Amino acid sequence: MARLSQETIAIIGVGVATIALGLSVAESLRDEMRADRAEARADREAIREEMRAIRAEARADREQFERQILRLIQGQGVLFGLIEGRSQDGG
Repeated sequence: MARLSQETIAIIGVGVATIALGLSVAESLRDEMRADRAEARADREAIREEMRAIRAEARADREQFERQILRLIQGQGVLFGLIEGRSQDGG
């Protein structure tokens, strides 16, 4: 059986260490990417929730405004009715 020289063993050892380091770095990068994706997903969901809240608030404001406009229009109708009633009475 052929014996490996110390230089060959050292080269193989460095190669194995380099491969192990590369795999370790790759796993760390994958973990970091997973964490970044999870954070981005959470940020997107928070933005969606905020947009839903803003839309709900805008909807409520619009509905309140519509009610106020309807009351104003109804009030004008009553006022016009009073004016018409007085003008018909000769006043």
